[in-house]
Parts: sequence; C-alpha cells; structure tokens
Amino acid sequence: MNISELIQNTDSLPPAPEILPKLVEIMRDPDADSNDVVSLISTDPAIIAGVLKLSNSAAYSPAQPVTDLNDAVAMLGIQTVYRIVNMVSGSEFLDGSLSSMAISSGGLWEHSLAVALMMDQIAKGLSEVEGLPYTLGILHDVGKLLFHLGLGEEYVKVFKRVETERISITKAENQTFGFDHALAGSTMLEEWNFSPEIFIPIRYQYTPNEAPEFKELAGALHIANWGASVLGCNDGRDSWALEMCEGAIDIDEATIQMAILETKMGLEKAKQSVA
Repeated sequence: MNISELIQNTDSLPPAPEILPKLVEIMRDPDADSNDVVSLISTDPAIIAGVLKLSNSAAYSPAQPVTDLNDAVAMLGIQTVYRIVNMVSGSEFLDGSLSSMAISSGGLWEHSLAVALMMDQIAKGLSEVEGLPYTLGILHDVGKLLFHLGLGEEYVKVFKRVETERISITKAENQTFGFDHALAGSTMLEEWNFSPEIFIPIRYQYTPNEAPEFKELAGALHIANWGASVLGCNDGRDSWALEMCEGAIDIDEATIQMAILETKMGLEKAKQSVA
C-alpha cells in the first residue's frame, strides 16, 4: 500500500483543518488586518470560545467581560489569535489515544504542543510568516494519526523491528511500510492545501540535511522534537527510538537549554487557554 492508497482507504480521518492554511495566507499578507482574521474564524464555535476565554482571563483582566469577537481579536492581537487557532484546531484531531502506538489520550496533543512552543523559541526569524514555526510544531506528527487510523495493529511490526534491530522508529517504518510517518503526514498536509513551507519541513524533520528547501525550519523541527522528549512529552511505546543528526541547525547549547525551560513554563499555560 502506498501513501495515496493509505489516505484514500482511511475512512475515519478527521475533516481537514480548513482554517489553518487559510490563516497562514492571511498572516503572509502585509495588508491583512484583524477584520480578515475575524471573518475567517467567526464560523468555528470552538475557536471563538478559545479566543473569548483567553481575552477574559486573568492575563488580560478586562474592565468589562469581552463578549464580542472583534473586541477580543483587537485586544489579543493577530499573533496571539493565530496561536489560539492552531491550538484549538490541533486539539480537535490530535487529542485522542493511539492504541496501536501505545500513545494515551492527550499524549500526541501534549507532545505536539510542546514542539510548537519549542519552535516558537528556536525558529524565530526563519520564516517571513511570524508564527508559522508554531504551526509546524502543532502539525509535525499528524502522520502518526494517519498510520494509526489506516494501519492499526499492523504497526506492531514496527516495534518489533525497533526492539530487535535497535533502529529508529522512522527507519523501522520505512523498512516495514516503505515510508515513514513524516512523509505520510506531509503528503496529507499537501493534499489539505498547506503551503510547501509547512509540509516540506515536516517531510524532512528527521533528515533535515536532505531538505531541498526550508532546511533551517526542518532542522529547528528536528531539535524541537528532541527538546519535547527531554521534557517527557513523548508518549508511546519505544518513544526513545529517536535518531538525532548533527548539523541540523546552527544553534548553541545555551539557546536550546533556555528554549526547553521556556517551553516547560509555557506548556501548562497554553493547555489551560484552550481547556
């Protein structure tokens, strides 16, 4: 079975997160304003609820309760709303359990959120779209969801290879199915009309030196994935089987350590904002 067949034969895939790629394009437009954002998100009740909840939180302490979406977006700013949309959209389809990979309910979502927060710290300036690295973090493991839904318990063959041959998860996936979850996820995101600046780094997140473009974003994602694991946000069987490559991105150890610390501090706050 190739990737296209896997996607076509997986009936239980969640609806494509249609708002996210459109929001990325709005963020790319220098003439875009808060009205464009409000127009896009105003039909999604979960996102509206997340935006209004944060605007009424102790972090902003408005004199009067904020009940209007336009007022909330004006108060929070486009960048903050962008991150809320990412969190809500991601949590809607990444929050379930993946029993075939021994990932408990919420495990993939927490890991993805930690990677997103790490990307916010180490990938600043690597994209013209502020906040795009955060989107990469949220979506980087969507291929695992595709594997779970489309292949189910067949995935046990991957674990057997990891444990007997002592190889990485992605190598075991390639040897078992002919492709790994990074390629599967990037292919699905491409079909969902995400830009190359998103699906290419996700494709090469484990082999950033091979990326044909957006190599630094792929390298940052490589490091962020490892950083989330350091924090213990890497649920699942054989989650240790992550093979790191050298020279993924030009970054010093002190910056990585600070990013891990900031991610740890921000993780609970971020989860509470959409709870």
